[in-house]
Amino acid sequence: MCKKEIKYLFLIVAIFVAACIETDIYLPAFPDMMAWFSSSEGEIQGLLTWNFVGICVSGPFYGPISDSFGRKKPLLAALGIFLLGSLLALFAQNFNQMLWGRILQGLGSGGCFTLGTAVIFDVFQKEKAVSALNTLNTVIPLIMGAAPMIGGFLNYHYGFRSNFLTIALFVLASVLICLFQFEETHAPEKRTSFQLKSILKDFKRVLSNLAFWQLTIVISLLFSGYIAFLSGTAVLFVVEFKMSKAIFPFVQGAVLGGWVLGNLFLTRSLAKWGSRNVKKAGTILCVFGGLGFALAALIAPTNPYFITSWIVFYAFGANWIIGLYFPEGMEILPDIKGAAASLLTSVRLLIGATVIGLTSALYNGTIYPLAATIFATVAIILPVLILYERKEKQLSTYNQ
Repeated sequence: MCKKEIKYLFLIVAIFVAACIETDIYLPAFPDMMAWFSSSEGEIQGLLTWNFVGICVSGPFYGPISDSFGRKKPLLAALGIFLLGSLLALFAQNFNQMLWGRILQGLGSGGCFTLGTAVIFDVFQKEKAVSALNTLNTVIPLIMGAAPMIGGFLNYHYGFRSNFLTIALFVLASVLICLFQFEETHAPEKRTSFQLKSILKDFKRVLSNLAFWQLTIVISLLFSGYIAFLSGTAVLFVVEFKMSKAIFPFVQGAVLGGWVLGNLFLTRSLAKWGSRNVKKAGTILCVFGGLGFALAALIAPTNPYFITSWIVFYAFGANWIIGLYFPEGMEILPDIKGAAASLLTSVRLLIGATVIGLTSALYNGTIYPLAATIFATVAIILPVLILYERKEKQLSTYNQ
């Protein structure tokens, strides 16, 4: 990588980091927040669900706006909203204030995800974009993996508000870095005029593309299963299974460890087996882990360690699937990457919010609703991937 590419890779990490930890760092604090706000398990999990809704609502706007006005100004606006929401959550005195803080955090962090992704494809060409994403898929999961452990430590020693103070400080750092170091990546000559009719037309192109929907569904459901496990077990393992709050963050960290291991082996596996075989292997590992998790829930429904061990396989396979199919999805419509990135982000988180909401509604103090969620995830992605690959193979044969 050249100096410019290394610089922007650092900046993209800075853009992503606050948005990534804001969903994970406070999960170990769920039981304490339930007690402080006198809230139910469903209401506390709703903080995560409504945060995703905020991201979904804002996501479709950031892409087209940045296609017209550049990436920097919309990014700074998103980070400003994110910071405001973080401060409101930090100082919330009742559940409603905390809820509005989380919604504002979602409205702001949606810009981080959408615009950060668009910047990757501004700065890096297709092949280098895959490499850059793989690098991010190593760095970001390490940060995400550390987040619940840091959050658990902070919550244990300083209370749940220390988690939201940490988020606010990271967002403030991102604002300052982007304000003084970020140089516009979307050249004026490549920008399109901001016309609602044109934007809706771009959205229609994306939403009517079958391949885009297939990959988005796969990526979204894998993400949903992963987040549903983290949020669901935050209460289940600690409250119902009586796991120590000091140990629980390491259990979550093990799941992230599976993701990181997958990423570490991805480049070497691609060189040895090729993209198609790595996709197959990732799918097999993901399905194996998901089905194993569902079976473990039947065999040992109160053993958190045995149950979690299967999700490690799921996370490993999910890394390979997302790492290869996400860049593919972004290149399906290369001339409107902003719209594609925003819709992919929004749909992914909308599905995530829906899945988590349904899992929370079904919560009954057992592992079974979560096991049903993970089982449904793998049951859907497997046929979707088979149909997508079959269609791509037909197109490849036709083009030859």
